[in-house]
Amino acid sequence: MPRINHVYCSPPDLVLGRELNNRVPESDQIRQRAEVEEILRRLLRQPGVILADEVGMGKTYVALAIAYSVGFHSPRGPVIAMVPANLIDKWEQDLRTFCELYLSNRHPVRKELAAHKELTAQSSFRYAVARHSVDLMKLLDDPLRERCHLIFLAQGAMARHQTDKWIRLALISEALRRHGRGKASRLIQVKKQIHRFLAEMLWAIGEERAHDWGEDLWQRLLKTDPSAWRNIYNNYVRDERRRLADDPVPTSVIRALQRIEISELADELKKMPVHARGGEDRVSERINAARQALRKVEEKLWKQLLAQTRWRSPLLVMDEAHHLKNPGTALARQLQSPDLEKDLRTGDGAMANAFDRMLFLTATPFQLGHHELVRVLERFGDVRWNEAELGSRIEFQRQLSDLGKNLNETQRTAIALQRSWSRLRPEDCEGEMERWWNGLLLKERESLTPHQRAVIDAFHAAKRCRNLAEQSLGPWIVRHNKGLHWAGTAIFRRQRQDGAAVASDNSSVGLSIPPQQMLPFFLAARSAAQRGHDLLGEALSSSYEAFRYTRQNRQEAKDEQEELPEKPIDLSHSHWYLGEFDRALKNCSGSIHPKVSDTVRKVVDLWEAGEKVLVFAFYRQTCRALRVHISQEIERRIMLTGQHRLREAGKNIDSSSVEQLLKRVQEDFFNKTKSPGCLALDLTLVDIIKTHAKYLETAKVSAEQGEILTDVMRRFLRASTTLVRCFPITELDSIEPTEAVARTLNHTDASGVSWRQKFDDFLAFLAERCSSEERQLYLEALQKIQPSGIRVEDGEDEDPDAGVVTLANVRVATGTTRRDTRTRLMRAFNTPFFPDILVCSEVMGEGVDLQRFCRHVIHHDLDWNPSNIEQRTGRIDRLGCKAEGRHPIIVFLPYLAGTADERQYRVMSEREQWFRIVMGQDEVARLIAPDSSSIAIPLPDAISNELSFKLGLEGSVP
Repeated sequence: MPRINHVYCSPPDLVLGRELNNRVPESDQIRQRAEVEEILRRLLRQPGVILADEVGMGKTYVALAIAYSVGFHSPRGPVIAMVPANLIDKWEQDLRTFCELYLSNRHPVRKELAAHKELTAQSSFRYAVARHSVDLMKLLDDPLRERCHLIFLAQGAMARHQTDKWIRLALISEALRRHGRGKASRLIQVKKQIHRFLAEMLWAIGEERAHDWGEDLWQRLLKTDPSAWRNIYNNYVRDERRRLADDPVPTSVIRALQRIEISELADELKKMPVHARGGEDRVSERINAARQALRKVEEKLWKQLLAQTRWRSPLLVMDEAHHLKNPGTALARQLQSPDLEKDLRTGDGAMANAFDRMLFLTATPFQLGHHELVRVLERFGDVRWNEAELGSRIEFQRQLSDLGKNLNETQRTAIALQRSWSRLRPEDCEGEMERWWNGLLLKERESLTPHQRAVIDAFHAAKRCRNLAEQSLGPWIVRHNKGLHWAGTAIFRRQRQDGAAVASDNSSVGLSIPPQQMLPFFLAARSAAQRGHDLLGEALSSSYEAFRYTRQNRQEAKDEQEELPEKPIDLSHSHWYLGEFDRALKNCSGSIHPKVSDTVRKVVDLWEAGEKVLVFAFYRQTCRALRVHISQEIERRIMLTGQHRLREAGKNIDSSSVEQLLKRVQEDFFNKTKSPGCLALDLTLVDIIKTHAKYLETAKVSAEQGEILTDVMRRFLRASTTLVRCFPITELDSIEPTEAVARTLNHTDASGVSWRQKFDDFLAFLAERCSSEERQLYLEALQKIQPSGIRVEDGEDEDPDAGVVTLANVRVATGTTRRDTRTRLMRAFNTPFFPDILVCSEVMGEGVDLQRFCRHVIHHDLDWNPSNIEQRTGRIDRLGCKAEGRHPIIVFLPYLAGTADERQYRVMSEREQWFRIVMGQDEVARLIAPDSSSIAIPLPDAISNELSFKLGLEGSVP
């Protein structure tokens, strides 16, 4: 048995931060290594740690390094990484990349897909995915040599009701064994005939048909112990792909079967038909009754099993750990010892006392209320407590109690500061805010106004309390924030462009509304039932399409969730205004909406400059409208570009000249495979691939994958939006094909980058910065991306955009977009190819990476909660982003002046100032309400910096 100090230490083959690579900035690799070492050191003597780095700083890699260190050393079962179900695939991918980047001579092996030899190899790092509790139970049964080092467990799996056919068969078998003997003549008769109905009863007709024994399969299984079922089933199954990789009934379930009350199921089984009487209806009725009894017994089994089964793991890694803030949630109850005297819910106590240590991950610890943060930390007390290692549990509880008191005082004084600040008048604040504040701190108290004195006093009180709380929090939380500049440079990490800056250089005001469109916005303001709850005004500020939908369907159609709300919006107070809206908007085209038109213009300006652009909008109708309007504007501009080029060359032009020329180029250089143009293009693209042959060979890129890359580049170049900008169309009849191809590939956009450079960079990225798994996924995504026009799918009733064909340059991802399509679009957006513009709803605001080739984001629709804006911006502000170390990330926050849009912007901006000082987004929202009418005085950065918790590893991180 390894000593504890051997379990919580990094192994020699973890090369993170020691053997630096060029795929992640050196400063980040060194920081991550320091975090790994520090967290492992803390876990030696305390039950848990929260890793709370900002979004995009690589928390997953740090967590995987710790999981690897503990999982490989500890004999106490696998490490469990409990993550949201929709993020399991991403964690699995990140594990493969982590192993390739940071482990020496180790490779990940997914248990259920690997042969025995691969599982037991010295170089294997075994892992598995458990989406249901029965999957976890099976994995815990594995022998030591094949046992996983790491299991990804879906959050909710332990609280989800099970409907496993093998467990149900085991319940039937136990009921017949226990009650079908002696004088139970009826059940004995049923036992002889029940195999005829089991396939239908268990929803397992496929198993029966796949087996040589047919319905007799069930009779043979019922005669044996469930521990032997795997061998019996596999020996005679016809299709090897249907073979059972593991025992279908976990050992813990077999043991629990002997303790559960099962007579209710036996009573229903007695009613099953023995002779063919009563017809199919009678048989179906009996089968349904037996199913209901099975469901009840199975639910009872899982409640008792999960509450009483004892297993052990050296470490729990909990992603999105802020969801533990309420101890009454299903997730939190799984960690707590259940009260067996009370009515149990499925999953209660399923992981109580199972873990030796815990590592929680969250990017938003201080968006929790101070009481909620303490409740999250309290879950560390649910570990398998060992006083020799962790000290007294009473001392742990005392530490949390002291922390709670310190946080109470911190919160009280922070709120007092906010209230004092809100009372400041413009005459109290003279000149530039930072200079004014620094000067105020140096002034004699007698020279201050009453409001200034109150602010100074509140600031000093808040600072004292914050320092005490920081000392108490220090052992439990590790948090690093992104710097203002890229590491080792003077380049700002971000540039924020607010309001009218999307259309001009003025960030101090909102977008103006043309006089001819003013009436609808005036009516929206007058019709609002309550300030801050202006549903029509918010929709109108987004787009005319979103407003029309909200007005007609009385639903917001926001995309925070993938389903629309069932309860309609009450618009009874706006009846007269609705009629006026209809008349005012009758002749308003969606493209002339003041914010839509400016967003479209900015997006296409950036596209012409060679940039990719990410656009976020809450309303599905706005997303669709932006897609159509952006596509139409690109088409308009490429036509103008083509006409301009022809005119400069002295060519006669008409409306069809550009289209005819582009079709000729496509025919001569792409469609006719033996034409000189086609041969010249193919030869050049092959040469581009060959220039990277050494690295591609090292990365084991196959010849087939090389052909895919060539085809992708060819398809991208063939698009009219590419040709009209870079192909020498005015010289089509005179230029040599080789020269035409060279000039096309060497043409630079407004950012000074040529297509050849973009292709070179992407090939280098695939060869040098991608894992083999990532590389294959990118290629599959690019193969499926359509380079030609895409038809807008039918939407809501009377959708004017239904059937419109848009360019492949711009795509949409909302809650109605299939999940696999969203994933494909995400990967394709992370290449130099289509789409160039991705219009997203909130469904793409978390858990996705869009940073590889994009550094511009436009938040077309704002949010009351600034953390949501930060999450969305974080999609392109991540490790390995395009801007890293070279350019700022440009963030646009447009809003319409004098509308509900501006009120939302002002409230959001003020809340953003106080998020770093007052704990809890709910508390900040209460202090700064949506219906607030006061104009806030900006908070100096010096105050935010002084009163922010500093919980990084100072001195050990560059």
